[in-house]
Amino acid sequence: MRRFLAAEEFRSVLALAAPIALLQTGMVLYGTVATLFAGRLGAAAIATVGLAGSTYFLLFIVALGILLGIDPLSSRAFGAGRHHECVEVLIHALTLAFLAVLPVFLLLSYSDRIFAFMGIDGRIAAGTAAYLKILRWSLFPGLFFAACRQYLQTMSITWPQLLAVILGNLVNAFLDYALIFGRMGFPECGVFGAAYAMLAANSVMFAVAAAAAAVEIRRSRWRWHGFKPVILAELLRIGFPAGMQLLAEVGAFSLVTMLCGRLGPVPAAAHQIVLNLASLSWMVPAGVSYAAAVRVGQGLGRGRPGSAARSGWSALVIGVAFMTLASAAFIFLPRRILGLYTVDAEVTAIGVRLLAVAAFFQVFDGIQVVLTGALRGLGETRIPMAANVVGYWAVGLPVGVALALRAGWGALGFWIGLCLGLCFIAVALLWVWRGRARHLVEMA
Repeated sequence: MRRFLAAEEFRSVLALAAPIALLQTGMVLYGTVATLFAGRLGAAAIATVGLAGSTYFLLFIVALGILLGIDPLSSRAFGAGRHHECVEVLIHALTLAFLAVLPVFLLLSYSDRIFAFMGIDGRIAAGTAAYLKILRWSLFPGLFFAACRQYLQTMSITWPQLLAVILGNLVNAFLDYALIFGRMGFPECGVFGAAYAMLAANSVMFAVAAAAAAVEIRRSRWRWHGFKPVILAELLRIGFPAGMQLLAEVGAFSLVTMLCGRLGPVPAAAHQIVLNLASLSWMVPAGVSYAAAVRVGQGLGRGRPGSAARSGWSALVIGVAFMTLASAAFIFLPRRILGLYTVDAEVTAIGVRLLAVAAFFQVFDGIQVVLTGALRGLGETRIPMAANVVGYWAVGLPVGVALALRAGWGALGFWIGLCLGLCFIAVALLWVWRGRARHLVEMA
C-alpha cells in the first residue's frame, strides 16, 4: 500500500475529513442527547426514542441516497474549474430531494400500522408512532440541509456546515432539557419533547447551510437555463444504487431494532444504547468517506487519476486508525461508557455483551464505509449496493435470526449476525477498491 500513499494527498484528505467527521459526529449527537435525557425516564422511553430514530433514519436514508450523486458530479466539475456546473447539480438535487420526501412523509404518517404488522411490543409502539408524527416534519429541512452541505463540501468548503451542526446541537440540547422535563417555563412534553427539539434543530441547520450555499451560487455567476434531463438522469444513476445500499445497511440495523423490540423494554434499551455508541464511532469514518468521495472526484476532474487513488488509500488509513481506537475503548471501558446512558443493572449486563461484538467489527465497519465513499467518487455505487445486500440480508440477518430466536441468544445473536455481515462487506469492497486503485495508477 505504501506506493499508493503520498504525504500531500494524506494531508489534503485529513484536512477535509476532519471537519466533515466532526460534522457527522455532531449529527449523531442529536440522538445521543435525546437518548441520554430519555434514559432518565426509564427503559421504555429509551426504547421509544431508539425505535423512532431507527424508523425515521431508515426511510430518510433512502431519500438521502439520491443526493449522494452530488459527490462525484459536483466534485469533478469543481476539479475541472466548472463551478457553475456545481450549482446546476445542486438545483437538480434539491428538486429530487423534495420529490423523495413526499412518500417518506406518508409512510411515517402510518407508522402505527407498520409497528402493528411487525408485532412490536404495545408499550413501545404507541408512543413511537406518536413521536414520529412530530418528527416527520423534520424530513424537509433535514434533506435540504444535506443537499446544501454536500454541494459545499464538494468544493472543499466545510465551515458553514460545521457551524450549522454546532448551532443545531445547542438548540437540540436546550430544547431536549426544557421540553422533556418542562423546565424554564416550557411545557412538559415527556419523551415527545425530543421530537420537537429535533425539528427545531434541523430547521436551524438548513437555514445556516442555505445561506452559505446562496453566497457560493452568487459567486459562481450561475444563471438559470431550465432543467437538464441529463443531470437528473446522472443523479439518479449514481444516487439510486447509493440509496439502496444505505437502505440495505440501515434497514438491517432497523429490522434488528424492531425485532429487539419484541424481546421487551430491557433488551430493546440495551440494543439501542449500543447501537447509538456504534453509530457515534461510525460517524467519524463516515465523514472520512465523504472526504474520500470528494477528493477522488476532484482528482479525476483535474485529470490526475493517480492522485485519486492515493486519496482513497489515505482515507482508508485514517478511517481504520480511528476505528481501532474506538474498538479499544469499547473493550476496556464498557461499563463506564454504558453508565453514561443508564443505571439499570439488567440493561447494562446485556449492553456489555453487545458492546464486545461492536468492538470486534469496528475496523471492518471503518473499511466498508470509507471504501464505499472512495468508489462513489469514481461514480461506482452498484457494487457497494450489491455487497451490502448480500452481506446483511443473505449472511448477517439469517445468522442473526437463527442465533437470536432459534438458539435463544436474544439481542446478542442479532449482533453476531450483523458482525458477520459487516466483515463480508469490508473484505469484498477492499478487494474491489484494490483493483480500481491499481488501474487508476496505471492510467497516470
